Amino acid sequence: MRYSFISCFWKKRVKCAGRLFFITAVLLLAACAATTEPARDVAAPAKEELPKIDPKVAASYEAALSAMRAGKTAQAEKALQQLTAQYPNYSGPQANLGILYFHQNELEKAKAAFQASLKINPKNVVSLNHLGIISRGAGEFAQARTYYEKALQIDPDYAYAHLNFGILLELYMGKLPEALEHYQRYQQLTPEEDVEVKKWIVDLGRRVKK
Repeated sequence: MRYSFISCFWKKRVKCAGRLFFITAVLLLAACAATTEPARDVAAPAKEELPKIDPKVAASYEAALSAMRAGKTAQAEKALQQLTAQYPNYSGPQANLGILYFHQNELEKAKAAFQASLKINPKNVVSLNHLGIISRGAGEFAQARTYYEKALQIDPDYAYAHLNFGILLELYMGKLPEALEHYQRYQQLTPEEDVEVKKWIVDLGRRVKK
């Protein structure tokens, strides 16, 4: 049943979200310098729209993310911590530190990093989405809802916030019609159809009609 493997599915989706964040990380870092970081982690503005950034900074950041992708967590953590100290006006390194800690299940550290990222850039939907997941895991459902709603106010097309909000609404808050809408929106925003979510939509649609 879906209820038995939901946590595994959740982790898979969050991991994908993190991976997409790495892909555009240098662009996000540059935009952060002007506190106009792109709203979503799956797209970034055209390069000519971004402020100039020191190539050395970009190279250091990419090296940290390469270490993350390679599973060299200690190396990545050290590099990201150095970047946060040297460039405190960039939210990207803080957000990626949060993702690093999140996948190591160091949730208090992850929470602190995501919150630090939001202090720099309140529109960082990646951080809001992850804070929603952390709050849900702590049983703080109202707080989790607030994080997802904030993310979707900033970017109504942020797919992962729709997915995680839908899970929260269905499995923890019993709001089935609302959950169905978010699953459907997630599916619309995902380039490749998600087979599992498709099943959820069919199942939930039947339950809502009853």
